[in-house]
Amino acid sequence: MKKTILSLVTACALVIPFFSGAAVTHAASHSELAAHWAPQIYQDVNADLDVRADFITNFNYDGDFIARNNWDNLNNFNQNAYVYYKVSETLTHYFIEYDLFHARDDAYTRPLDAHENDLEGLFLVIRKDGSTYGSFQLMETMGHNQWYDYTNDPNITSGSDDVDGGVLFNGSHPKVFSQANGQSPSGGHGVKAYDGSSAPGGDGIVYNYTGTAEFPTNTSGSYTNQYGYDLIEWGDLWSKRTDPNIFSSFGTFAGDNHTANSAKAPWGWDDSDDGPALQGMNWSDPAHQVDVHLNGLGPFSHTYVSNPYYSHKITLLNMQSLEDRDPFGGKSDIYIKAFVNGQGQTDARFWKKNDAPKFQNFNIAFGANDAEFGPNFSESYNTVYVAKPSNTNVEIHAYDSDGTSGDDDMGYVSAVVAPGNTVTWNNAVTSNGQAIISAIVSAK
Repeated sequence: MKKTILSLVTACALVIPFFSGAAVTHAASHSELAAHWAPQIYQDVNADLDVRADFITNFNYDGDFIARNNWDNLNNFNQNAYVYYKVSETLTHYFIEYDLFHARDDAYTRPLDAHENDLEGLFLVIRKDGSTYGSFQLMETMGHNQWYDYTNDPNITSGSDDVDGGVLFNGSHPKVFSQANGQSPSGGHGVKAYDGSSAPGGDGIVYNYTGTAEFPTNTSGSYTNQYGYDLIEWGDLWSKRTDPNIFSSFGTFAGDNHTANSAKAPWGWDDSDDGPALQGMNWSDPAHQVDVHLNGLGPFSHTYVSNPYYSHKITLLNMQSLEDRDPFGGKSDIYIKAFVNGQGQTDARFWKKNDAPKFQNFNIAFGANDAEFGPNFSESYNTVYVAKPSNTNVEIHAYDSDGTSGDDDMGYVSAVVAPGNTVTWNNAVTSNGQAIISAIVSAK
């Protein structure tokens, strides 16, 4: 596993028993949930640079939605404190994402890391337990393309990712640490669980959710000065995701200072060594990401009650081989790889069947048969939600897995699925006639 497991934080630890009943409908709205669980943010600042670059704010803090002037406008406008949020909901859980925007990531000790605009964040997994706001189960944080996982529940264990520690709370608000410009070994503004330490360098501020966006005026002292922040739901920026004034490409903010076009939006985040949790699944399919990263989650549904932020829903139903593609005529080791806009969304880690006889149909369930990730999923499901550009090509490929000798492409089915439409392939023969696939793709 990719990270050394740290000791759980024991001080102020909150261990909550598993919910063992059926899913319950809660009275709290998504905005109320976001406010109730909004993190307390311990923001380090770097006095050797402009501390304003360490202040959280909204993307259009300078009055416009132009990405390439955010660096230049840092001292022309106040960085009033905002945090972006979104909520997804399954039958058993809420997934509440909070994202911290900074106008600069200015790293004089790591100049290749300096860039205009910066976004790091976290999401909380809240179990529905019959109460108004549910109960905290775990937190994942993002620090420069690495996910970190925290929980106070000893039943939750490492999966493709490690458990990195526990979570401290101020009431219902988890405490998180946001790194400063130029001081972090993993790059500026990366988010981790706050561990109770003094501010690096002796200066740092604390942001609390108050519903009022305040501008910090004093950064001296180790978390001595506290300021309020307000929440912004992601819908406005998400609706502008194709605006070239904001994004240089899908999921990447525009920026022309130092390393150009370097900051990723949450649907562009990807941890390269966290197993079959692929790019942006924190955004589009957090249930899948959490299920891959960790084990021991208890009752855990992948059926969404609400999931506003995806582009394509991909359901893989079944597959059969029509050709023995292994060397010397051996039976094919079949799996499906779904592509959207040329990027793979599933692979042999999700599902695979070794030595599949020709003309025999195999139903697909993630983790079943000979899936390379193994039977490490909390329930049987065969659907992923992804965030990719709309009106782009979808290809569902059949492959024979040959390991080191390279995989054999057994053909594909494809379509451009326009928003609001669904394409169903029912026992469709692939392009080269070597496999049959059943799948459904819906576009939002």
